[in-house]
Amino acid sequence: MDVKAQKGKETPDFPPKPRVLIIGPNALQNELLARFLEKETGLPCSFRPELDGNIISGCASAGCLLLLDCRGTELGHLWAMIERGPAVNTTGCRIALFNLDAHAGREKEVMDRGIHGIFYLSDPLDMFPRGVRAMLDGEMWYSRKALSKRIMDPGTGRTASSLAAADILTSREKEILIGIASGASNEDIASDLSISPHTVRTHIYNIYKKINTTNRLQAMLWVAKYL
Repeated sequence: MDVKAQKGKETPDFPPKPRVLIIGPNALQNELLARFLEKETGLPCSFRPELDGNIISGCASAGCLLLLDCRGTELGHLWAMIERGPAVNTTGCRIALFNLDAHAGREKEVMDRGIHGIFYLSDPLDMFPRGVRAMLDGEMWYSRKALSKRIMDPGTGRTASSLAAADILTSREKEILIGIASGASNEDIASDLSISPHTVRTHIYNIYKKINTTNRLQAMLWVAKYL
């Protein structure tokens, strides 16, 4: 073997790992959470008290998840932090909230802001790694109850396009779409709705035709855009 040729062989470029950035003033808790997530997911995790441009520089190209701590922080402060403009470019980053009060009723507001998921104060610790992986894979991380309320309730402030999009689906198709958006398998959806997996597959086929998608991820993105 030509040693020179071997030495001259270029090392293949591997895409950088996604990062998890925990933002919030609760230093001890967030340091422990960062260590736990790094151990459980194998991804680089760090924490900072505030969100600024220096922290997330380069994260957009690698893909990252920003976990924003709601404990002791008004949501208005978090929205202002996200919307600072050029100083904080979160393009390419997924954003989730944690330590949100489950009884606060803020899910609609959070969804309307384009936030990818929520971890509640009452959620067990082992839910975090699963949610982090799901959101980095392009899924949304909301409870089925929250998704169901958002999809089934017309609410106020809905645009004409979103209302028209919702109208093309039957009530049963919306229920199944809720299951898809929450990451449930066909078997889980069938069990929840007391129907057969074959019936679920038939409904999913019809849903995909109506909303012009071909897979679960596209269906989730459709929900995020129209519902």
